[in-house]
Amino acid sequence: MTNSHNKYFMVSKRLTPETRKSQIIAAADLVLLEVGIDRFTVDQVMERAKIAKGTVYNYYTNKDEMLAELGLKALALMHEYFNKEIEKYDDSIDKIKGICRACYKYYRQYPEYFELISFMERPEFDINVQGLLKISQDFQRYTNSIVIAGQEKGQIKKTLDPAMINYILWASCVGVVQFVETKKKLLKNHHEIDTELMVQTFAEMITEGIKA
Repeated sequence: MTNSHNKYFMVSKRLTPETRKSQIIAAADLVLLEVGIDRFTVDQVMERAKIAKGTVYNYYTNKDEMLAELGLKALALMHEYFNKEIEKYDDSIDKIKGICRACYKYYRQYPEYFELISFMERPEFDINVQGLLKISQDFQRYTNSIVIAGQEKGQIKKTLDPAMINYILWASCVGVVQFVETKKKLLKNHHEIDTELMVQTFAEMITEGIKA
């Protein structure tokens, strides 16, 4: 456990609401990273934060709301990854390839956050956290702007809807990442396929379909 998390669990019981909420979400973050999204429970958060379940529900009405709060962090971190990967490129096609690579790199370093982002897109997930919709929309505008700039420069087909490209790109990236990670031993041991090369090939294939 890091010192930044420890400070929330060693303070006096007389905490401000803001500090108490930070204590809970820090505990939730640790639980998510330790057990993953499928085994995440409020009881584990309560135990980690050393507070009563009733106190937790004073700040978060259900597990999904708590996970959505963590989703803000996960999405912001992914955005940073995308920026870092594509800032060196001027060509929109190269930027989209960079997004494909960044998606896989992000998963490799933060698999629990990647799974959380995917989990939040399920229709049954209860999203009611201020700021989550905004950052999701900002993310969509970010990738849309890359596509639109490419269309204006004649690099990407103008007949394609930028929003449609965005959705297909994200769906494809998630699908390929999940497949590669699920089958990586099989791919390497029986088919001698390098997973990073596979992701790079995927990036080449998906961009070929939108090139002007």
